[in-house]
Amino acid sequence: MLIILDEAYFEFLADPVDLLPMIREERMPNLVIMRTFSKIYGLAGLRIGYGVGCKEMIQLLEKPRQPFNINAMAQAGALAALDDLDHLNATRKTNADGLKYLEQGLNSLGLEYVPSYANFILARVGDGPGVFKSMQQNGVIVRPMQGYGLPEWIRISIGTQEENEKSIQALKSSLAPN
Repeated sequence: MLIILDEAYFEFLADPVDLLPMIREERMPNLVIMRTFSKIYGLAGLRIGYGVGCKEMIQLLEKPRQPFNINAMAQAGALAALDDLDHLNATRKTNADGLKYLEQGLNSLGLEYVPSYANFILARVGDGPGVFKSMQQNGVIVRPMQGYGLPEWIRISIGTQEENEKSIQALKSSLAPN
């Protein structure tokens, strides 16, 4: 049985569990760990990520891979990102501060939310699609979660302090009685 672990938000954690030794030591030959440069590294437009697994598993995954599936610019960006620890640490701090700010804002509005370490937070707002539309009209894009079976929830991405403040203000306005 193949086990694929999506670690897209791995770098946001201060002290993540490192499962790579299980692969290196061949204790879990059926484990493949997937990571991306889209999140903390900010390279979503380059559509680049990687997988780590035992040699035999990677060889199996290589069979259906299209040739030339990433370009030189994406490769150069990913390699540069791996060496840019200042950016990684600054993004991690901005995200942690933003999460704290949004949690405080959601608490002040009396809203339930799911604690997060990622670059977004889920908030229960009642009418998720309605709040999504209202916030969009206020210049803030959130993601309604009804497609995931959570019609009362929205997903708010963490941004800069100014963007986070605008998100809370738009949310407050969207929840206000007409």
